[in-house]
Amino acid sequence: MGHVIVDLPAAGIDCLEGLWQELLEHHLSAAPHLAALGTPREPADSWRVRRAQYLRWLASPTAAVLVARDADRLLGYAMIRCADAAGSWQWGDQVGALETLVVADGARGTGVGRELLDAARERLAGWGAEVMTISVIAGNEGAARFYRREGASDYLRTLIMPVRQPLFIGRGPVPAQPAPPAKRARGRGRQSTGSRA
Repeated sequence: MGHVIVDLPAAGIDCLEGLWQELLEHHLSAAPHLAALGTPREPADSWRVRRAQYLRWLASPTAAVLVARDADRLLGYAMIRCADAAGSWQWGDQVGALETLVVADGARGTGVGRELLDAARERLAGWGAEVMTISVIAGNEGAARFYRREGASDYLRTLIMPVRQPLFIGRGPVPAQPAPPAKRARGRGRQSTGSRA
């Protein structure tokens, strides 16, 4: 497969939509448990959100979209950027972030993913990053294995939960309890029923 890896200018960002939608479909099939938190975005809306993020990131000189393409089609892409480092380890002030790595269905298993990852590492090293973070959606064990084979280690575990949720006790949610009825004020005289006799 004769392909090249090149930078994609921000003006060409819309050519990534099809690959982003392939990744979205893969995420939805790998993580059906997340549907309990809300319905997935429609593909066009998902791209609208991600496209805006890409454009914001690409406004920085330490962000890039690297694309793998052959003569007539896009085989995959990696969105990378530098971000502020966490304060716990001596990794410098900035770390690399691999925001997206996707390979077209027909190009998987051909080495395109590894080549994109290598190009991303080289670019991030050139910007002074010593490490890079990679997020893998829970359930996408194939991606986790790929990154571990390439030298990645577990670093953070990100959990997601609703902010408005009943308390959880044990294994399941506690059903919401209705508010107790308001107590009537007790006076010394007779209680009024609201009507006059």
